[in-house]
Amino acid sequence: MSITSSTIRWPYPWTWDGGHIIHEAIVPSSRPIVGQRTGGYPIDVREFLVSERNAVMHRTLQKDIRAYIERIAHADPDLFYSREKGSFDHRASIIAAFVGSRIAYHYGGKADPWQFPDETLSLRRGDCEDRALLIASLLLASGISSFNVRVALGHLRVRDTKGRTSRHGHCWVMYKDEDGQWLVIEPTQARTVSRGGGTGSRVRPVSAAYEPIFLFNDVHLWGVERSSLQSGRPINLKRDWSQVDPTFAGVVHRNILKDALSGTGCPEWASRHLMSKFISTPFGVIDAVDVNPFSYDPREHFDNGYIDQSWALVEGHLNAFGKAPTTHLNDFFYAAHGIADFYAHSSYGHFGAYANGELVPFNRANPQYDKPLDYGPAQGFDLAAGRFTTNPHVWRGTPKEAISYWNGHLISGRYAQHKDPSTKGPEHITAIPRRLKNAPGFRFRGALPHHNEMAVDEESGSNALYPDPAEYARQYKLRRAAAVKHIRQEFVSRWP
Repeated sequence: MSITSSTIRWPYPWTWDGGHIIHEAIVPSSRPIVGQRTGGYPIDVREFLVSERNAVMHRTLQKDIRAYIERIAHADPDLFYSREKGSFDHRASIIAAFVGSRIAYHYGGKADPWQFPDETLSLRRGDCEDRALLIASLLLASGISSFNVRVALGHLRVRDTKGRTSRHGHCWVMYKDEDGQWLVIEPTQARTVSRGGGTGSRVRPVSAAYEPIFLFNDVHLWGVERSSLQSGRPINLKRDWSQVDPTFAGVVHRNILKDALSGTGCPEWASRHLMSKFISTPFGVIDAVDVNPFSYDPREHFDNGYIDQSWALVEGHLNAFGKAPTTHLNDFFYAAHGIADFYAHSSYGHFGAYANGELVPFNRANPQYDKPLDYGPAQGFDLAAGRFTTNPHVWRGTPKEAISYWNGHLISGRYAQHKDPSTKGPEHITAIPRRLKNAPGFRFRGALPHHNEMAVDEESGSNALYPDPAEYARQYKLRRAAAVKHIRQEFVSRWP
């Protein structure tokens, strides 16, 4: 079951271009001098960023990232290495995706020294500041101006459903896109936090706000004055820098996968491998599929009405897993994620067949429905009733046209569409691959309800489709149980 992405507060009460310039950009470092076991030394923070003159960054862009581009569906190598419109934004997207997928997250503790980008590439792991520094360095090396790149050091303020707040040190990258908008780039996103484990564990959505203290690139270090956050105190480099302890937040499908594998005979080593895709952090976990919004493909999440296309991806992963289960566990992980998203995001739970009070797992070869797939007034999912929004920048038709187009098909909510007025939180830093946006018929996807208006992906709440919290909670329980049963069936039928 996919869990709702957290809400990130927009707009910000400060400018990402920087605050006042700190001319002496010397910061305390916890890196020991070579040959010494302890102690640190003063360092110019800008030294942690390297440019196109660095041969390691150049080789990474020309060799490793080129090979990476050739293996992912939404990448365009010609655009990445060009200077045409959209090329800079595409570079930012691919670089963030590359770092998120190839550099493992490793939390080294509060005293862990920052790694230089060359070191992070060599180690293939790092924590938030290590990966942020690598992303920023690759952006600069790719030809993106340093005036469009900032490394931000500060806090992520998190609030849970009971109103409790906590603040966590964090490091991330800000990138000014070709439309002049500052976007967050980081390999992980703050999302809902799953507390506890197993059946019945409560999933609590959180909201998050980025609060920078410092911004820097290879030219300047800026202090960000935020009187509302610092009681009017001026920036003190030594004091405020040393207080920051970067960490990550995230959310996972882990509990559903755990429940699905329970009692299947899945060996411990295989379970450990699958669970390794969920990275524990001080206040949450990171899902390998959700790890990077810049590599977002709606077909991996059953978003934007891509139901058939998403199932094609799931079945591809399941076929690969079935041919060599012990060596293709990763394929099962991605398939399980997609299956869970299908039940959370699509309209199947609303129209699907029920038996003994339970939602019947979906059978693509022979789908069963208790109600016709009708998005008019008859089945309680009326696209013309005024409950749902549309994206006017994509869809300019009438509700009647939308109903006629989508009748007879399962649908899912629109997400991350360009200029969508319903966009919130992480959608601001997410983009649908250009090939999908340019495909015929994409405009009808702008007529879909927004993801938050129809998805059922947290234990309690309500939305436009299910405004009654009791019905919403019932739908969650039914969909979660069907997802667990479906994933279990797929595993058992293929494991030797």
